[in-house]
Amino acid sequence: MTTTTITTDAAPHLRIARRLAPAQALYIFGSSVDLTLTGIVGARLAPTTALATLPYSLIPIAAVASTFLFSRLIGRVGYRAVFTGAACVAVVAGIVSALAVQLDVFWLFCVGTGLIGVYSAGAGYYRYAAADASGAQRARAVTTVLAGGLIAALLGPFLATWVSGLLPVVFVASYLLVALFGALAAVWNALLPAELARQGRTVTARPTGAAPQVAPRTRRVLWRQPLLLAGVAATSFAAFSMTSMMTAGPIAGMAMGHSEADAAFAVQLHMIGMFAPGFVIARVIGRLGERAVAIVGAMLVIVAGAAASSTAEWAFLTSMFAVGVGWNLAFSGGSALITDAYLASERGRVQPVAEVITNGFQVIGSLSAGVLATVPGWRMLGIGLIVLSIVVSIGVAAVRRTVRADTAG
Repeated sequence: MTTTTITTDAAPHLRIARRLAPAQALYIFGSSVDLTLTGIVGARLAPTTALATLPYSLIPIAAVASTFLFSRLIGRVGYRAVFTGAACVAVVAGIVSALAVQLDVFWLFCVGTGLIGVYSAGAGYYRYAAADASGAQRARAVTTVLAGGLIAALLGPFLATWVSGLLPVVFVASYLLVALFGALAAVWNALLPAELARQGRTVTARPTGAAPQVAPRTRRVLWRQPLLLAGVAATSFAAFSMTSMMTAGPIAGMAMGHSEADAAFAVQLHMIGMFAPGFVIARVIGRLGERAVAIVGAMLVIVAGAAASSTAEWAFLTSMFAVGVGWNLAFSGGSALITDAYLASERGRVQPVAEVITNGFQVIGSLSAGVLATVPGWRMLGIGLIVLSIVVSIGVAAVRRTVRADTAG
């Protein structure tokens, strides 16, 4: 008995990617609250300073724990149902987080942020769904989806801080925004094209008259591809650098003598950097290639690391902004390399593993941020990122471009 995957590779277009871009925007709107405030709120609620970054660290931990479950669910019910269900989890996450802030209960706040990680794991498959539906335009589909987060990155952090004082307990209204945007995302995802209800599902028989399917390669063969390894290295590096600086940044900024408002503004700049390149990066990838874009992203992280050597406000803001742009380029280039390394029937053997590895480095980045959220730690983090950037750049540059079996010819 053979297993095949229903996809739309035969019709390369960006229609699905454009429908998933608003889903990405709604996800970023909700998650931007956690990115902007969770470090600050965690420091307020935590019984000790050492636990201040734990709530944020639980986001990638929960994402890792949920990734394989979502992959299996996609195989059974398709992308649309999974995306809708993940957004519903965000509604619960926002309500729980708001309640935790209202009651000043640290462990309940950890539950709420952990649930956001579950939502993050589901949203992580948006770019894969777009790539699966876009044939030879996979790289452009990935960047189109990521670009959907730009407006949310611009407005989300401002909304999070603007509504923070609307209710008697500060930040409660901010986390209720998470529930609101989760509800909007659930509605939008439920109305995604029926094509996404079928796409990604596995069936045990090939439809009558369908073309023969290419036999999927084993995991051992797939994961010995330099192209795939380079892509995962780029996305993992992007995740680690972004998460470590994002988590440590607000607390380290206040340790440098900057205000909470300055720390929140740094996060806002960071998120703008993460998504602002989205509208042009597809064309850049088309001209320079995925590897070059990933390497440029790593070079920008070097800039961020160098700026971390100073405690001046301009250097702090530069560091946070540069690592955001570096994340976008390295993550986009790496994701495009990953989607070029497997066939449709091999999705389940690559996507969840790549996501677990990438989210695993997010976990490492967020957990390590607890000891790096000081002035000496911030400088040490900058030096470490410079070294990692050089290593990743050399590794990605050494990989030769290959042609996918299902698009060659």
